[in-house]
Amino acid sequence: MPTPQSMKFAVRRALRSSLLELGSGTKAELSERLGISFPTVSKVVELMVQEGEVNLLGLDESSGGRRANRYAFNPDCMLGLAVYYEKEQSVYTVFNGNGDLLERKAEDGILHHGPEALAFQMASWTRRYPEIRSIAVGMPAAVRDGIIFHVPSYGTFQDYNLQSYLEDLFSIPVIVENDMNAAVLGYHNLSGSAEASLVYVYLGHNGPGAGLLINGNVVRGRSFFTGEIGFVPMSEGSNFQDILERNRSVMSSLIEPDQGQIDALSQLCAAFTAILNPDAILWCEHNLSPSALVSIKERASAYVPERHLPEMLLRDWEHDYLYGLQRIALDMMISDTSAM
Repeated sequence: MPTPQSMKFAVRRALRSSLLELGSGTKAELSERLGISFPTVSKVVELMVQEGEVNLLGLDESSGGRRANRYAFNPDCMLGLAVYYEKEQSVYTVFNGNGDLLERKAEDGILHHGPEALAFQMASWTRRYPEIRSIAVGMPAAVRDGIIFHVPSYGTFQDYNLQSYLEDLFSIPVIVENDMNAAVLGYHNLSGSAEASLVYVYLGHNGPGAGLLINGNVVRGRSFFTGEIGFVPMSEGSNFQDILERNRSVMSSLIEPDQGQIDALSQLCAAFTAILNPDAILWCEHNLSPSALVSIKERASAYVPERHLPEMLLRDWEHDYLYGLQRIALDMMISDTSAM
């Protein structure tokens, strides 16, 4: 049975979410929208005003009766931090409750120095922005419940509970997410298609990976290993990563793949089409040129009838990735109870 304290938390979360969605509201409007009694809404709203989480905008225009106070969420009372780590750089953003960016910056990559280096770097950001109430961390690794369990290039993180370590250190809610899961979530939120099925493919420094989303939900798999496409078998005993590595440039920058790589990429598209039949396959624009993408789609039609092939798009991976992390952090912020 819910306790009075848990009920108060639930009411506060609901009010926070409604005010963010509506922009503003009176106590009566909020009570009606949420189906919560007026006295309860009034009590919690007044508490949120006292703590600076809600601003009193003033009195509504009169409609014949007593004029009601109108309230709005104070977006600067709580901030979020989103950061992703790659071999060569750490990129972070700080943003308010409306998602407005306060800072975005890239710093030198520190993954090879281990978890303590990440924490030291984050500490400089949290000191500068003490209002940070949620942190979303993107990693080039397979992650389950905050534990990194497949990260071939950075052994100090293997089987490491990064989420628990950071939460204990900063006393702030933290989510650690796989890079491609965050990227496909970011594109999904930006596209506005609630029920879309998508595949987001990355051919990066740490090996290929993919984020899969079916009917609006990220697919993680039984052991959270979904998207490790480097292991997909190809011809003559090779896997997908073996074929990509025949031309090392495919792992980092804009490339024109050779015919063997085109065929491997098109086979991957055909497999996604036959198994998932997604709306779109998204590719990082810094991995492939537009002409390479045309070649991949043409070759894929040799394996799967063209009418079944999904749309194929080149995307700004960093933009989608950071946006996905920011959405995760914002969702945590709305549900935050630590300041209550």
